[in-house]
Amino acid sequence: MACYLVADVTYNFLPKFIGSDAYWGPLLPLLIATAVACLVGIGKELWDKYHDKEKISAGDLTMDFFGALTWFFIPKIAEIIPYLN
Repeated sequence: MACYLVADVTYNFLPKFIGSDAYWGPLLPLLIATAVACLVGIGKELWDKYHDKEKISAGDLTMDFFGALTWFFIPKIAEIIPYLN
């Protein structure tokens, strides 16, 4: 859930001129926010490894990536739903 929130906050604080070019369009801010959320998840695991002397948890990384990718795909699914009828 934390990576979902990180992606959402990052997306909302990106400057408005990002994503205004003709090639990437609105996909670029979504990709930036998703990448930041994934990097935060990796950083948290590295912090745990070096400060708490824990092993890197594959389950935690999976859930972090799942949260970031869920945030990425929810708007895409919402775009498709009206056309399913």
